Amino acid sequence: MVHEDLSAVNAIGIAVHNVVKGLKHMRGLHLDELSRSSLTPQEAAKQCLFAPISVFRQATAAGEISGCPFSRDSLFVLNIGVASKCEKGDRLIFLQDSWSGCPAADWVPAMLEGVWARALSVSKERSGER
Repeated sequence: MVHEDLSAVNAIGIAVHNVVKGLKHMRGLHLDELSRSSLTPQEAAKQCLFAPISVFRQATAAGEISGCPFSRDSLFVLNIGVASKCEKGDRLIFLQDSWSGCPAADWVPAMLEGVWARALSVSKERSGER
């Protein structure tokens, strides 16, 4: 799947960690009665998406950034965790506007929305609501 790309293997591990972080956060939201009664699945999912603290990218060719040359195979660390918290930074969670966008950008939010909807359904069933 990643064609022996160790950066991709690292990225998958980080992604799984952030899904778990999101599910733990969702549990906390669900325990809060106000959040449980007011958040739509889309809103809850959005609150449960987290960017990695940083991601690695490796240059496939030599180049230059702001007058600083780099060689092929140079390793770059992009600190997107802080940047993702800025205005409109949520696009950085999956690097959606970049060449290295994450293919999970569609299915992770959909999965979290489904988990929230199911949790609400179970809560209503247990409380006798319909």
